[in-house]
Amino acid sequence: MNSQDNEIGVFFGGTNYIGDVGPTTYVNPFPATHSLTNEKSSFTTVFGILYRKNLTNRFGLRVGFNIAEIESSDLWKGSSTYRVERGKSFENKINEFHLGLDFNFLEFETSSDNFEFTPYIHTGLSFIRYDDLHYPVGIDVAQSYGKKNDIAFPITVGIKLKPLNSFIFGFEVSAKHSFTENLDGSFPQFEDANIYSQRPFGSNLSQDWYVYSGITLTYLFGTYECDCTR
Repeated sequence: MNSQDNEIGVFFGGTNYIGDVGPTTYVNPFPATHSLTNEKSSFTTVFGILYRKNLTNRFGLRVGFNIAEIESSDLWKGSSTYRVERGKSFENKINEFHLGLDFNFLEFETSSDNFEFTPYIHTGLSFIRYDDLHYPVGIDVAQSYGKKNDIAFPITVGIKLKPLNSFIFGFEVSAKHSFTENLDGSFPQFEDANIYSQRPFGSNLSQDWYVYSGITLTYLFGTYECDCTR
């Protein structure tokens, strides 16, 4: 018998950030509310393309590229009192290439004509490029002074289902542990003596996190020979 073992598709969702600026809600893809004006923040999004090679019914190799926006503000509801008094805010854009491995908790047969469903987890490594931010003296909105490259470690949980022969739908939440402390501009490191920046703030004991919450839609294609009998 022949079985489809390749998937290509898209990912779309919302983002939130966890670090030294604003609230520390772990999963919150929806706009926050300004604590003073009750105005909503903009909805920050992530869009990506992905390819998955199904090695077995349990394991899949996954690569992809995402373009994401993140932002936060000390003035959003849920921020600590001292952060509200501080009043910092930032926006950043992240380009991300990722490579990793999916593990399905249930057997997920891509060649089956039946409805298929499984929870899954994913991890791997992400290579990110983002705006290197800082807070100029006297300004509480972070400014970019260049681009920087780094890596991040994703921890992803999700569910996926195959209601049709050629399409797979999924929902996932992916928390990314970055290896930088400056997605928010709180810990700039630069050598240009002409840049006058405020001193670093916040904790340098842990790096910044960012979270994607969204949906995937992939199309199955390709075949390989297998013994799919039970």
